[in-house]
Order: sequence, then structure tokens, then C-alpha cells
Amino acid sequence: MDKISFPQVPSRPISHYLETNVYPVLVPGLEALLEEAQNHDCFERKITKFNPCDFLTEWLYNHNPRRPDQTQVRFDDIPFVKAWISSHPRPPLPLFLQLSEDQAALLIQAFWRGYKVRVQPAVQELRRWQKALRERKNITKIVNQFWSQHEDRARSVMTDLPEPQPDIQVLSPTPQGTAAHSPAAPMTPEATEWPNPKFLTVMPPSLQSAANLSDG
Repeated sequence: MDKISFPQVPSRPISHYLETNVYPVLVPGLEALLEEAQNHDCFERKITKFNPCDFLTEWLYNHNPRRPDQTQVRFDDIPFVKAWISSHPRPPLPLFLQLSEDQAALLIQAFWRGYKVRVQPAVQELRRWQKALRERKNITKIVNQFWSQHEDRARSVMTDLPEPQPDIQVLSPTPQGTAAHSPAAPMTPEATEWPNPKFLTVMPPSLQSAANLSDG
């Protein structure tokens, strides 16, 4: 009998598996990760909004050798990522991580210009006068009283309105009584014209011919 030949087992199977199956895919992903981190200035700042784990997950999913012809998918659209985030939502990013350098510079410059104006002696005196005026006049209390008076007035108007009364009309069981109690319809010129008697009664032929002659 022929002997069955088994594949030769490498002396270091774990290292062999990593070198043949893992590193050919993982090493290019790590190189792309370093380039993307450099684009986000991760080597110059202590904290950035760039998440290396998210980027590497998206890169490995899109460069999986088992799905070569698939379209590129964003990180949030990966099925298992979407399922995990739906059950474990992430907190929002702080504002200082969402702003770019130009946007942050505009906010800082606007605050500094406002501060330089507010510290001027004339502006300080004006602000103290306005504060004293507000405290003396008690603007907040006046506004609250104004709206409370309007609310009380509207409430009193609503309570003084007469309650609607039901319009009940008593009908007689006989048609004559119903006609007597029903309001009369206004008389119009068309209603005052009397119909021709020949349309209301049946006349003999001799009277019908006389009526036709009189109409003519």
C-alpha cells in the first residue's frame, strides 16, 4: 500500500501563520494608519479627534481579500459596527476637537477683541451705570408684572363670555301646527305670481278653447 503523505508541519506554526495570512494584510493597513495619523497632526498634538482603531477597522474591512469586488464602505456603515453603536452609543466629541485651527482662531480673536473693549474705563463706567439702572428699575419684575396683567385680563374676558344656550324648536304633531310655528318665508316677486288656472284644474274642451282665445 502507498503511504499517505501528510503536509509538512512548520517548526514554528504560529509564526508561519502570521507571516502568511495576517501580516500581508495587516502591515499595509498599519502603514496607511501612520500616514493618516500624520495628516491629522497626531504626532504634534496630545489629543486629536482621529481614532486609529476606527480607521484601521474600516481599512481592513475594505481591503479584505475575501471580498475583493465589494464597494468601499464607511466605518459607520459596516454592519457589525452599526449594530454595536446602536446598542452602545458614543458620547459626542468635545467642541475643541470639532473646530479647525481657523475656526478656533476666530473664536479666540473675537473674545480677545471684546475683552479689550470691555476693560476700557469709559465702557466699565457705562456698564456699571446700566447695572445700577437695572437694579433700581427692576426690569425683570416689571416685565413679569406686565405679562401677568395681560394674562389676568385675558382670563377675565374668557370667564365673562356668555355660555351658549341650546336652540330648541317645539314641533306640533300635525302638519297645520308645524306650518303655523315655522317662520314664514320672505315673499319674492316670483312667489307672488299666481299660476295659470288651466294648469291646476281640468276644464271641458269648450272652456279650454275659450281660455286659449283669451290668452292669445
